[in-house]
Amino acid sequence: MKLVGRLVAVFRMAARLTQQQLADLAGHQVETIASIEQGRRALLPSLALKLDQLLDTKGALSAAIEEMPEVDLIPAWAGEYLELELEALALSWYDNQVMPGLLQTERYAQAMFRNRIPAFSEEEVALQTESRLQRREILHRPSPPTISFVVWE
Repeated sequence: MKLVGRLVAVFRMAARLTQQQLADLAGHQVETIASIEQGRRALLPSLALKLDQLLDTKGALSAAIEEMPEVDLIPAWAGEYLELELEALALSWYDNQVMPGLLQTERYAQAMFRNRIPAFSEEEVALQTESRLQRREILHRPSPPTISFVVWE
């Protein structure tokens, strides 16, 4: 993600645009462009195509995300957590306002991602929801972790 984000920043600066100007042209929030450039948010195919056109990159961004390893599609901190979660012997949660991710249904997860600020596109909502639902596989492994959840107001 960081390499693709750096490419976006290089192409944006070569076009002599600020993040705000690029965000306005692309019809996205400046926080989205900033997060992509910093490698904190994945560049989605639809936005990559739009940026390729706006920045005249000749398809470089679209090609970069097509070849991006799956491991780079999520932030590094989240990847480390998810790897530990896969190997955990026990998992415990306390949530006071939301249902823990492992217990979320598809519709609940979609609602969570649709209400995110800054807002996700429908494509990003679908990607995040699918990723959230795939996490539940750890509950069905041959030796699942012992789990406890406290959901309280």
